[in-house]
Amino acid sequence: MHANQFLALADSLRHYAQHSGRDLNEANMFVHTILTRAIRYDARKAERPAHAAPNRTLS
Repeated sequence: MHANQFLALADSLRHYAQHSGRDLNEANMFVHTILTRAIRYDARKAERPAHAAPNRTLS
């Protein structure tokens, strides 16, 4: 996902939370968690040499 896609997702979730009576903090936390995971994934992917086999273990 690109930054504009994350921002659109966050905006949609906030809008939905505000209009449905859901917890706005939970929507924000969800987007934060997903963004943090994506950043970690990209960082690990960048550190791995191109010739290395992908790590197939679940974490």
